[in-house]
Order: sequence, then C-alpha cells, then structure tokens
Amino acid sequence: MSPAASTPAASVLAVEAPAWFISDLHLTPGMPRTLAAFERVLERAAEQARTLFILGDFFEFWIGDEESEAPFPRAVAAALARLSACGVPVYLMHGNRDFLLGPRFAREAGATLLPDPTVIDCAGHRVVLTHGDMLCTDDTRYMRFRHWTRKAWIQRLFLALPLSWRLGIARKLRSDSEAGRQRP
Repeated sequence: MSPAASTPAASVLAVEAPAWFISDLHLTPGMPRTLAAFERVLERAAEQARTLFILGDFFEFWIGDEESEAPFPRAVAAALARLSACGVPVYLMHGNRDFLLGPRFAREAGATLLPDPTVIDCAGHRVVLTHGDMLCTDDTRYMRFRHWTRKAWIQRLFLALPLSWRLGIARKLRSDSEAGRQRP
C-alpha cells in the first residue's frame, strides 16, 4: 500500500444510492456458510444496490496478492466481478487484517481500492467511510503494530518473504490476537 492510500481522499467520491455497506466478514475457506451467505447478498445487490462498499476485514487475513491464485480467493473475486459486471461499482477498503489487499485482487474482482478514510456523497449526504481500526487509540500495542505495518518499506520486506513464511506469520499473529482477547 502506498502512503497516499492511507491519507484521506482529496475529493469527495460521488456514488449512486442505494449504497450497500458491509465489513468484517472475515472470509476464510474454513467458513463456507459465510461465503454462501455473502454470495446470496451479492445476488440481491445485483438487483437492488447501485454501489457496494466493503469496509475492511473482508478476509480473515491477506498476506499478499499471490493469494489470488488459490481457489477460495478466486471464487470470491469472481463473485465480486459478476456484481461489477452488472453495473454495480464495488469499492474495497483495507481493514486491520487485509491491509495487504492489492491491485491484483481488486482488478480480478472488478473493484476499486479506497483509502481509509474516504468521504462519499450519496443521496445528497456526505459520509465519512472508515474501517475504524485507526480509532482504537487506547490499544497502544495495536496502534504500534499498525504504525509499523502500514509503512511501505515494511510491507515490501514482508511481501518479499516466501508465501509459506507469510502464512505462518499471519497465523501466529492471529493466534496471539485471539489469546490476548481471552485474557481478563
């Protein structure tokens, strides 16, 4: 992600209503019912929505656009591309678990990556869209992690690692996060 992707948009994005908003799906191959429910939502969106915003944590984690080659992300991208082909623009914003979603996945999904935050104009209303993790200022440990992981040079180093190493790191971070939540 480039530094510009983490700064507010210089202009307001005008979108058609009705706009649909989703976030925190945490899609993963281990939860096929969640994917099926998401696909049903996309079918309805093709008939009823004019715009779809996915506001982060779309995937449980994303360790680089090479993941696009795997069957599960390919199926997700294809479902989004079908919606986009129906004339419904799809916008993706990074979350704290999928901040490495890149242009390859966006292109395959027929989606546009948005900076966090982004201001939209929809039905005459200006709305600020954000995933929201940048607002967790009391969680100093997470804010320190976020500070470092959003640096382009750190991301380049991470993405240079073999995919299997990145997957191991992501699973370890995820496990540590879950363990930290269970402590009193």
